Amino acid sequence: MKPWKPLAFALLCSPLSSYGAAFSSCPTQAFLVQQNVAQLYGVNLATGYYQTLSEDMGTTGKLNAIGFNLHDDYLYAWSYQHKTLARIGDDYQVEPLALNWNGFASDVSFYVGDVAVESNAHYLYRSGSAYGLFRVSLDSADADYLSMQRVIDGSALNLRIFDMAFHPDNGMLYSVDNQGRLWRINPETGASENLANVGQVGTFGAVYFDVSGHLYISRNSDGLVFQIDIASNSPEAQLYAQGPASSNNDGARCAIAPIVAADDANIDFGDAPDSFGTSLTNNGARHQLVDGGIQLGSNVDGEADAYVYPASDDSSRLFDDEDGIAFVTDVQVGLDFVIQVDSSANGFLSAWFDLNGNGTFDNEEQLLTDQAVVEGVQSLLVSVPEGYESGDRWARFRISSGGGNAATGGAPDGEVEDYQIYVGDSATQVSYYPSADGYATVAFEDNWPAAGDYDLNDLVVNLQTKVLSFANGHVARIELQGEVRAVGASFHNGFAIRIPGIDKSLVDVAAIRYEINGELLLASVLDENTNDITAIIAADVREYINNQNQCDFYKTQADCRGAGQLHFKVLLPMHEGLAKNALPSAPFDPFIYATEHSRNPYFASSPGRGLEIHSKNQSPSAAVDSSLWGSFDDVSNPSASSYYQTGNGLPWAIIVPYNWQYPFERISVADAYPKFLEYAQSEGQQSSDWYLLENARGELIYQD
Repeated sequence: MKPWKPLAFALLCSPLSSYGAAFSSCPTQAFLVQQNVAQLYGVNLATGYYQTLSEDMGTTGKLNAIGFNLHDDYLYAWSYQHKTLARIGDDYQVEPLALNWNGFASDVSFYVGDVAVESNAHYLYRSGSAYGLFRVSLDSADADYLSMQRVIDGSALNLRIFDMAFHPDNGMLYSVDNQGRLWRINPETGASENLANVGQVGTFGAVYFDVSGHLYISRNSDGLVFQIDIASNSPEAQLYAQGPASSNNDGARCAIAPIVAADDANIDFGDAPDSFGTSLTNNGARHQLVDGGIQLGSNVDGEADAYVYPASDDSSRLFDDEDGIAFVTDVQVGLDFVIQVDSSANGFLSAWFDLNGNGTFDNEEQLLTDQAVVEGVQSLLVSVPEGYESGDRWARFRISSGGGNAATGGAPDGEVEDYQIYVGDSATQVSYYPSADGYATVAFEDNWPAAGDYDLNDLVVNLQTKVLSFANGHVARIELQGEVRAVGASFHNGFAIRIPGIDKSLVDVAAIRYEINGELLLASVLDENTNDITAIIAADVREYINNQNQCDFYKTQADCRGAGQLHFKVLLPMHEGLAKNALPSAPFDPFIYATEHSRNPYFASSPGRGLEIHSKNQSPSAAVDSSLWGSFDDVSNPSASSYYQTGNGLPWAIIVPYNWQYPFERISVADAYPKFLEYAQSEGQQSSDWYLLENARGELIYQD
């Protein structure tokens, strides 16, 4: 911001030194002035959350026609007490200014106005032939400084508007009248143009712009904030947030500021695909995070914008903030299902389910509408209507203290949680590992057959499996999905998931769906080297993670967050005839294998696909190189069905039915989790809770 130079204002009362200085920056919050004795509020237009900035502005009357001046970083408003324009600094006190009325009636007040962006001038408007649109220079170097200059009289410009705002770029004024008509006004000539009807009526007493040129209007009667894309061929008022209602309402903001600052982490967004309205750009569902405010479950995280699927953050963070809704029974078309809701306070819950799978939450897909909930855990019965097909779907839950939430838009408190679910029919059953809304952690030490540093973070994957079966007990489909959380290795590894003992000829190959990072791939996912069903998720994980070699140890060192992502989803439809009880236990057999890249210092040349690393005592695939058994620190004995363990029983891979927090690079898991050795050496009979965060040494754990 440019240095502020004091202006030689003519004052009606106290000397200049008794008033506040200019604001230190162009604020992202909007200013809202209300009440017959003016009070000033700061409003986050993204959510409608507001805070009182001043209950005493040093005046006994109303303020209106408020605007933020980019040229000196002060607020200006019309003072009803002083019947003149007033300046407001960072102490929020009214500083009346002496206007030159130029012969116009001086006993009038204005309730419509804004400060120009391009010129240092305040524009005031009132309808009627004696009034009109006036320009008041705020530049003390101008000859007409603080002089009322009429642009057009109020009979020629006769609009039922209650506030107006300057566009950040084109220099025009905009407003919406009480019938919903969008007006554009030329401040130089007073010429006006009716652009469209935006579909909302009422008294819109506060009007704002953001730096992107979106217009915001706040309705006095209910406080609802609407966003209008004035560049659209058919501008419409889209519900954007819930703000405070008031019979006396006027607003201002810095027109060149974004709606949400890049460093603002006090808003909770959903994380469904953006077609559902998730990101701020698409008016995504969002809630202001308020200290002590209502939320779902025990965890909630804030961000300046959404992590849109497949970049959803919940499975990779230290905690999953989607923890307030538990699906007790399966969701099936035409039937009721039970959810458990964990609410931190009394409030109102709404829910939407994309039952038709079209990628949006339609009005008829709202299954809960302002359902009253109380503090604590409670069960709710939810009904799914008839007429929909089964399939993978998204659901959205929103809670707030006041209710009234739509599937998109902002709310002044509460939380939004998005869930991937399966909607079945009466002939379909679904089983999950580890749960319908949870992920297991699979972690590898990739130095096998050498013990290496035993940090078990060379590849860390979150994994969920889902098996859909018919009423006759036959498998309809197997689904594998998850994401890579960490790559703490310099070796290149492939990652695969095998279903031991199940022949791949049972898969309906033509109907396979294979997605990486939300993109459908046409490449075959099934391994050609084995007869068992083996899905090659990534032939080389490093093709997706840190493929530009920013650092070697992705998310295992504090200074190595790297780049890239690997989210995967594999749907394996089955031919009729595979009994569900013939499947091995989930999550089946996730494993890694060597690529053609070097594995020095253990091998002079890479052993390639034949080097596989599985969990303890899991038999490998048919592609394994059996000559590696018993080398280095490995004591595998295939004749005794003993695989992938050291002489003291330690594994090279673990599967934890939990969002496990792994050690930093080169920190042994035995140091980070002191109970691990007892667990591993007792074949899991002791210290079965070793993996919980409360049993870890926190300073040795990587935290996202």
